Amino acid sequence: MDQRQIRYFTAVFEEGSISAASRRLFVAQPSVSNAIAQLEDEVGTQLFLRHRHGVTPTHEAKAFYSRAVKIMGELKTLATMFSDPGEPAELSLGIMPAINVGQIATFLKLLIQRIDHLSLRLVTMEEASDARIVSDHALRKGDRFVPLWNEKYVLAVPTTHALAVKMKVTFADLNGVRLIERCHCEHHDKVSSALAQHKIIPDIVARAQNEEWALALVGAGLGVALVPEGSIRSTQDIVIRPMTGLSMVRRVGIAYDPKATPSSALRATIALCRNGSRNQPG
Repeated sequence: MDQRQIRYFTAVFEEGSISAASRRLFVAQPSVSNAIAQLEDEVGTQLFLRHRHGVTPTHEAKAFYSRAVKIMGELKTLATMFSDPGEPAELSLGIMPAINVGQIATFLKLLIQRIDHLSLRLVTMEEASDARIVSDHALRKGDRFVPLWNEKYVLAVPTTHALAVKMKVTFADLNGVRLIERCHCEHHDKVSSALAQHKIIPDIVARAQNEEWALALVGAGLGVALVPEGSIRSTQDIVIRPMTGLSMVRRVGIAYDPKATPSSALRATIALCRNGSRNQPG
């Protein structure tokens, strides 16, 4: 039994699903599943009941969790009990506006938990920063990019729309449908080409600056929009439908200038990101 297994266990216990835990930990789902299976073998009992909506902790898991939290806290205390608190490790990050805020918050929480004395400063893309959280389509010349997570593109549909009853949507279904475009869509040309290839002429009713505005218009019933799945939050006004024949993916990660001298906080962040990206699928 090691710290990794205990850390993965606590994430699964707190998130209620292996997929949510993997996103929180920035590792692939199989890595989390294997760690839980190994832990169950070592303790000699089942810790989670698996079902289609996630996992349910067993009575044994609840008892194990209370001890695991104490152990992880004590290990962290032991690791720092003789260290000099020192100065805060400052890190400025530029945030691309069209990226899921919730996913970014989860990543920043991980940085704060894993990097001692970290002091974060979040700025706009136009301001100077140590690094930026961006999609791979927004890189600057000379940037080095470390991927963090992938987001598939899906169709956001108003719950009152005729397409809401379909479990999957084809390009043919979009013919004449009111469509909301995003001004900064990384795959605009690819979408336009696919629509033209299928001889589909959508009715563009609005062009939104970002996903937030696009989804607000979808929720208001003005039309449908192709957006990264990570940008859609739980709402009663929108349903998500996969697009048959559409294989667009947006990669999100840390971009930085390799020629600049990195701060200790940036070096630690890059190391943490690279460790996580090795465990990502694909």
